Amino acid sequence: METLPHTVIALALLSEVLTNFVKTLVPNLDKAYITTIAGILGIMLAWLTDVGVFHDLGIPLKYPFLDYFLTGVIISRGANIVHDLAKKLNED
Repeated sequence: METLPHTVIALALLSEVLTNFVKTLVPNLDKAYITTIAGILGIMLAWLTDVGVFHDLGIPLKYPFLDYFLTGVIISRGANIVHDLAKKLNED
């Protein structure tokens, strides 16, 4: 469990990189689609890497996919935080 925060941060970074890659491929993409793409990427990363925050915290969920879904949402929101932090650091 002690590596869980590091794993989620690493996946958030990867999600941010992949989302920026998609934005590079499709520069005129609407912001609403970018948020959706980031969410889908986060869910896919959680599922593909078998990272489930709730399972690792000992919180039982009836459906295992729900854990990946919620973890993916956390990862995608973390990607937004990473993006804002990187933007702020580049301003200075």
